[in-house]
Amino acid sequence: MESIVLGSGSKGNATLIRSGRTTLLIDAGLSYRAMKRRLAGSPFSLTDVTAVLVTHEHTDHTKGLRMVMKEHRVPLYTAESVLAALPADVEVDEFVPIEPHVHQSVGDFEIYPVPLSHDTETTLGFVFFSEGKKVVYATDTGFIDEKLHPVFQNADAYILEANYDVTMLFTSERPYALKRRIDSVRGHLSNSDSAYYLSRFVGDKTRVIVLAHPSEECNTPERALATFREVFLSYDLSPADYEVHVARQHEPSKLFRL
Repeated sequence: MESIVLGSGSKGNATLIRSGRTTLLIDAGLSYRAMKRRLAGSPFSLTDVTAVLVTHEHTDHTKGLRMVMKEHRVPLYTAESVLAALPADVEVDEFVPIEPHVHQSVGDFEIYPVPLSHDTETTLGFVFFSEGKKVVYATDTGFIDEKLHPVFQNADAYILEANYDVTMLFTSERPYALKRRIDSVRGHLSNSDSAYYLSRFVGDKTRVIVLAHPSEECNTPERALATFREVFLSYDLSPADYEVHVARQHEPSKLFRL
């Protein structure tokens, strides 16, 4: 498997993951032009996309969806409640409903959708299986239910939210109600939350960790990485055993190969 995060954060999210002849686009929260530009020079292309998966309807995950569906006419996989909440101008030729905890085969992937805790009716995360590898993708959630921990454990790679630094959030000039929403169980994971969950999940197969959906106002790559290292050391885990990256809002990640 191989993957690239095209952009991650409150201004837009999009990730590509490929196995065999199947290329999946997870969310289309960047403009179509931006996605094409950020793929230049990579082995990925939007023309290779087999299907689009949408986690939830917030615009930072869907604002490029109309053009993707118009230009490529590929199947859209998401929850029925998410489809109903999409803008009316998103034309979908083929919709495949997916439900949490129900396995779904898409080309060379076996996908296990999971329910996340965010301020929408349905927000999905995904566990991807292919070629003997496992990738966990989970952003936009205020916590991760213990019932999901077994399926999240010992993945080869994690793309997991680390949205905010607690001190930066609560000393920011954001309205208090917004701070409380972000810090709630239907908001986002802090750096500390993310690092704690990862310390519970990683195993001997784990190699790559991407800290995703970072806030530009209430986080920095340095703080996210420092928190990760601190928490892992507190649990007698060696941060050096993992390739750890912080996803960026305005530039693509490196290409991750498993």
